[in-house]
Amino acid sequence: MSETIGKRIIRLREVGSTNTYLKDNSELLKEHGLVVIAEMQTSGRGRAGRKFVSLPQKNVTFSVVLHPNLALGEVQIFALLAGIVVARVLEKYIDGAHLKWPNDVLVNGKKICGILLETIKIPQQNFPVLILGIGLNTMGFLKDYPQELQEILTTLEAEIYQNSNVINGTEDPPALENETVFKLLLSELECCFAEFREKTVANREADYLTNTRSALLNEWLIRSQAKGRKVRSLNDVEEQTKGSGTIGTIEGLTKEGYLQIRTELGEILTHVSGDILEISEEQ
Repeated sequence: MSETIGKRIIRLREVGSTNTYLKDNSELLKEHGLVVIAEMQTSGRGRAGRKFVSLPQKNVTFSVVLHPNLALGEVQIFALLAGIVVARVLEKYIDGAHLKWPNDVLVNGKKICGILLETIKIPQQNFPVLILGIGLNTMGFLKDYPQELQEILTTLEAEIYQNSNVINGTEDPPALENETVFKLLLSELECCFAEFREKTVANREADYLTNTRSALLNEWLIRSQAKGRKVRSLNDVEEQTKGSGTIGTIEGLTKEGYLQIRTELGEILTHVSGDILEISEEQ
């Protein structure tokens, strides 16, 4: 178990949303590293108000309070870092975890984990407090989920059993327990966030800040395989409804963690919010 993140854990059998629980109990936001985990979320939330479906004891759903002491414009990178953390833990069980901007984790093209990063201002803090919510589909198979979701999501257990060696009976699947996965995630979060936070605070004007961010952003780019992909940038609801937006090619990331897209006119667009749709070469 990590020394800071997860030093105090509030365990709930059922809750609407662990992120909402923390916002409704604002005194808890004073404590960096506090974790709220629930066996089931009845109103789990994703980015842009989307719903996260949670099944009893089949997901690892939790939220962490973070005090990074960074300005609001600098915290987006934590969503990318959380994706890296989840991918590293998944690699202990399966291959092929893939990251999608800004906060999705996919396996074989299907969503296995959602990440929701929210910022809150409290009087005791000069900088925003972060609530980082993670919802990982661990146990169960597609038949356990609503029909409309079976084509777009997967679970860790399902992917383990998709391994041909397991299917053919030539090896035993790795043991899978929600509590073990939870502890691995907390440990990886502590390692990554502590390194980033300590170097950022202690060396705000030094090269460490650039170097630390550069390493994380490069890892995200490698894991996402995003660079060079042709995409459509949708910045608002109207563009999403009409299917308009801006077409371009992903060039990389800003130091804050936003996508840089080279448009068809050769201009560099910084994509701060909204959906990103990949465009196949045939289109």
